[in-house]
Amino acid sequence: MSAISHDVTTSLSTDKLLLQALRGMQPQTIESLCSLLPGMTWSQVFLAIDRLSRSGVVTLEPIRRCEYQISLNAAVV
Repeated sequence: MSAISHDVTTSLSTDKLLLQALRGMQPQTIESLCSLLPGMTWSQVFLAIDRLSRSGVVTLEPIRRCEYQISLNAAVV
């Protein structure tokens, strides 16, 4: 398996795990998602949220300075 295809596979499984966590109990902060997904690093969770928010799957709402609430986009649920 090439490094590129491994990265894509890892990204897809990371996104899937994050979406499952949000479907189970949304909305969440990045810190709470990290505690729900102990096998993932903070960076992996952050990058998955970034990918999913850019594609419109999740939405971010500021709740405090430098803290956001992440939830599934209503159109996706």
